[in-house]
Order: sequence, then C-alpha cells, then structure tokens
Amino acid sequence: PTPTPEPTPEPLVDPVLSSRNFAETYTADDGTVVLTVSYTLPDFENKGDSKVLTAIADWYEEEGESLLDSARTRSADAKSDYEVSTAAGIEFSPVLEEIKSELSYQSDGVLSFRREFYAGGAGMAHPTVLRMGEQFARTDGHKLTFADCVTDGLAATDVALSYLTTHGTVGELVSAGTVTADAVEAAFQPDHFYLTEEGFTFWFQPGELSGVSGNSPIETVVPYSVFEELLQAWIV
Repeated sequence: PTPTPEPTPEPLVDPVLSSRNFAETYTADDGTVVLTVSYTLPDFENKGDSKVLTAIADWYEEEGESLLDSARTRSADAKSDYEVSTAAGIEFSPVLEEIKSELSYQSDGVLSFRREFYAGGAGMAHPTVLRMGEQFARTDGHKLTFADCVTDGLAATDVALSYLTTHGTVGELVSAGTVTADAVEAAFQPDHFYLTEEGFTFWFQPGELSGVSGNSPIETVVPYSVFEELLQAWIV
C-alpha cells in the first residue's frame, strides 16, 4: 500500500500582536458595583493567515470565557459580602480584578506569553498579584509543557532546582535561611514558567514558599545554557 504522505508544515508566520478583552461588571440588587473584572489576553491581527496563530488565539478565547465563568461564581460571594457589610454598617470596597498579557519570547519553534493577575480595590492594603505563563509550538499551536521543552523532564527539573536554590532571588532566600532548599523543592512546579531571551523564568506564587511573606510572585531566571544538551534545539 502507498504510505500516507506527511502533511506539509505551514510556513512560519510572524505574529502581529493584538489583544482581546474579557470584561464584566457585577452589581448588588441596589445597583452597587461589587466586582469588576477586565482580562486582557493575547490575540493576533493576522491569525487569518495562519492555522497556528488561530489555534493559539482559540486557546486564549476559551481561557477568557473560563475566567469569566469563574468571575460570575465569585460575584455571588462579593454580593454577599456587600450585603453583610451594609447590614453591619461597615464600608464596602468593590473588588477589581485585572489580567495583563505580553509576548515575552519568540523563536522559530515557540511563542511564550507572560500574564499578570491583579486583584485589589479601594482600601485594600495588600492587593494580590499572581503570575501565569503559556508556551505554544509554532508547528501547530499546541500548548507546551516544561517536559516538551527539554529532552529529559526529570533530569531537567533537577538541573532547574539545583540552580534555583543557589542563584537569584530564590537562592538569596535559601542562603539567608528564610526558606530551605527542601521547601523550594516541595513547592516547585516545573510548568510554572515563561521564556525570555535569557532563559526559563520560574515563579512561585505568594504563599507557596513556606516562611516567605508577600503578595507578589517570586521569580528566578534559569539560563538556557544551564540545561546544556537537555534543551530542545528549537527553543533558542
């Protein structure tokens, strides 16, 4: 039998970046605003020219709708908080949630996006900031994991941990005795990363590192060179 031919890869199309905003305002029964959300996610002006860019844009569209679904659920809690505060004569502060996104890195093999989530409001002394990030293959637009970016996921995880506990912000915290290397290893999630020209930027969300206070993520860059032959060639 004649073998089925492999599909011809799509020519590489450089992204022309744009964005799409998923926003909603939720109110109590008396019309008071209790929650406002505004999630700005990546999109492309030229996605019609590329199945790869269309696939990535579709992923973010689904993500945006999922975020709005979660916000609708939380709006009920915000409404309840408002009602309790009003009944008790306590001033109520509506919550504002925002997500901002940017392209942090691109090569012939991958597009990497960094997102920042902010939740706060008037009178809130300590707003919450969270980090998110996604990588997509430029062959077909599928979302990549850390293991996809290296030849041996377990070995590369060990390399990343060894570097994290001795370098950068995380290494400084370990050196100062604020957190132990064991605690870093326990909290480390290899897929919590985004790419830059310098390397893999891994993050820990607020509260993930035992003994470390704060309301913003802690990040450390692990240079590509540290991974040596473990790094997939198409990353750089």
